[in-house]
Amino acid sequence: MRSSTRLVTATTAALLCVGALSACGPDNSGQDGGKTAAPAATSAAATGTAPTGAPATGASTSKPDGKGIPAKAWMDTKGIPMDETYHYAPLAANAKPVTGAVTFKGMELCHTAPTKDQEGQFTGTAAKASVGFGGDRWTAQQTLLVHGDPTHSSGTKQLTNLAADNLEDALKSCAKTAPGATVKVDSADGAPYFAAVLTVPQQDGSTATLHEYVTSDGGWVSELSVWATTKGGAQPKDAWKGPEDKYVATGMSAPLCEAFPGCDGHQ
Repeated sequence: MRSSTRLVTATTAALLCVGALSACGPDNSGQDGGKTAAPAATSAAATGTAPTGAPATGASTSKPDGKGIPAKAWMDTKGIPMDETYHYAPLAANAKPVTGAVTFKGMELCHTAPTKDQEGQFTGTAAKASVGFGGDRWTAQQTLLVHGDPTHSSGTKQLTNLAADNLEDALKSCAKTAPGATVKVDSADGAPYFAAVLTVPQQDGSTATLHEYVTSDGGWVSELSVWATTKGGAQPKDAWKGPEDKYVATGMSAPLCEAFPGCDGHQ
């Protein structure tokens, strides 16, 4: 994975990018079993499942212009673990825009909010889409943050790298910010994605089991969180099952590379 030592060398460029956002901002334990091969690619709009939750807000088919994320940028729910059991509703139909600095789900569960110095890294065109049933059944949420077109500004790419680095660092350090948490990183060093399984005690005595995936390329960062919350040491209601991590990551990245310029296939 990218080294967090980039922080010092990239800080100046990142701050310049934030200061001139109009120039370089957006154009807008046994749970590891049951992994399967990659699902067949289909359109999210063709899932045939009625949407749940709030209707899309700010979703469009155009480039991001500060008003939303294109509907085609969201991953197909057939690529989300546990979709075979739950048949999740389309993400684009449940997307909600985020204003200000976005807090990714993994950071939220680990009680890690962006610092004042990091707020610029976590601010851009952003949205979240959550589907599922809650409680001890698996909920899925994809969070997207778009800084813009990196082909027009190297600062955009650097800003994206900083955000992804700090998100991954927050996940790896979850036990420091959420006492009792455990973190098992599944992705190899140098993989073009981050994948981990976390267990995080909650204030009400329950425990959240979180399968976390992070990808980034060009000028965007994508997080997929799939979690269930149980009490008294119980296991989630339904046994974990889903594609291999690399296929989940591809399902996250491919639509974004189609929707936005600047992807080079590497984080």
